[in-house]
Amino acid sequence: MKRILTVALAVLMIAGCVMSFASCSKQDLYFGKTFTPADDQMSVLLSLNAKTIDVGVMDSVMAGYYMSQDTEFSNSLMIVENLTLATEQYGIAARKGSAFAKAINIALIELTKSGKVGEIATKYGLQNEICIDTTITVEDPTEAELVDFNYIMDQGKFIVGYTEFAPIAYKDNDGNLIGFDIELAKAVAEYLQVNVEFKLINWNTKEAELESKTIDCIWNGMTITDERKAQMEITIPYMNNKQVAVIRKEDKDLYKTTEDMKKAIIGAEDGSAGMSCVVKEEEEEK
Repeated sequence: MKRILTVALAVLMIAGCVMSFASCSKQDLYFGKTFTPADDQMSVLLSLNAKTIDVGVMDSVMAGYYMSQDTEFSNSLMIVENLTLATEQYGIAARKGSAFAKAINIALIELTKSGKVGEIATKYGLQNEICIDTTITVEDPTEAELVDFNYIMDQGKFIVGYTEFAPIAYKDNDGNLIGFDIELAKAVAEYLQVNVEFKLINWNTKEAELESKTIDCIWNGMTITDERKAQMEITIPYMNNKQVAVIRKEDKDLYKTTEDMKKAIIGAEDGSAGMSCVVKEEEEEK
């Protein structure tokens, strides 16, 4: 009986996978033959090298970094020239209705004026992407907004949810967590006179992590969208970014436009802005 149940479950799992695969068929995509979600952006690059996908869609900040470094990726991969899939800006997310986002705004503005943000950005080659508007006036928080802010301050620290991708957040050769967002979060913590802790998260469940208070903010090259602004409290933009296509160098003459990619397997981080450039929203399919 146990063997029969095991076989039955296996059949159901296979059927589920087939159904899931069908849900990302050609008619559900803006371009490409099929879509393969990845756990993170690094997995997209690894999948390209492993030839399990043909085109990877990801942040220009990360793609540009890895293509400019002497790595296995720069030797074998390239960004498709003159193809921008989306332009966007990064923001930091706090819980909806929390004054913590306003506190971060004030810190970002003051740290930019003092030159600290520029110093960190230059270290990671991102000085041209910084877009913090120092002329913005941050409104005073309401009593309701101070509830979550005071909760964080009482803890004496805030917890940052992140995923690993250079030059935003990654491990150096000694295993230390570094990156532009990591150093910027530390600078903000110092300005606010609290400690900061970093928690590796699954990007596809970031909103649940924030709401459950296992983290206090999402600080990881997060694209600002209207949907996210409705769900969370988002700071002012702090960095410009684009969604680009990365391919193997051997395919440089094969994939130059999205039309060229109609028979390609496309990969992007699950739940990311890159994924939204490829997979259509359900309401658009009706």
